[in-house]
Amino acid sequence: MNIFDIPKTHFISHRGFMPLAPENSLPSFYYAGLLRQWAIETDVHVTRDGEIVCCHNDTIDQYCNGVGEISEMSYSEINRFEIVNGNRVECFGKEERKIPLFSEYLSICRRFGSIPFIELKIDDAEYVIHHLHKNGFSDDEVVMSSTVLSRLDASRQCAPDMFVHWIFAEEDRLAELCALGNAGLSWCISDSFSCDEEKIKLVHEMGMKVCLRAADDRESLERMNALGLDYIPTNKMHDKI
Repeated sequence: MNIFDIPKTHFISHRGFMPLAPENSLPSFYYAGLLRQWAIETDVHVTRDGEIVCCHNDTIDQYCNGVGEISEMSYSEINRFEIVNGNRVECFGKEERKIPLFSEYLSICRRFGSIPFIELKIDDAEYVIHHLHKNGFSDDEVVMSSTVLSRLDASRQCAPDMFVHWIFAEEDRLAELCALGNAGLSWCISDSFSCDEEKIKLVHEMGMKVCLRAADDRESLERMNALGLDYIPTNKMHDKI
């Protein structure tokens, strides 16, 4: 399977589809699936008792009606709290506002045919990949991403066919990423109109794929398409159903 051959705009719904639901919530993932997004992005952490959950931060403080560091809490402790911050949070029931389990996120991706685009927020890539396999995903159906290159190296050791993505890559270390094979990166460039075309050409000449920071309006999307980007993170955009 080549995930880039899927014939649609390669939108990556950042933390789900946030205009309609709180980030990294079950409804945000569900809306991204309903909108037939190419990929649904999330961030993963592990609780004290080994459950993988979807949350951007390493604490629940910013999102829930409680506080605590995820790695120091059991899943049952986290499950006592609800997401109370985020778009249209009042529209959803108590169970929809729980911090999602990784398995629940994967089930939504599978249901709608969206690529799981997973940001590793922990060092144990093997544990996350084991759970991907346990939930029926093969390596070539998934993107593993991180800001930390060593986590992508660890992912490659466990999953030879998985596409790996380096968030905000360092130009002087591109050869290390390229050596992993089947890889891509994002440049930390907020304004696509300020992106030097040579930065895109450099990545493509090395045989890798590339994106920038989010496209959240039509003009940015058109510019990114003109630059020849391979996939497009977004907080707002979507294809028609």
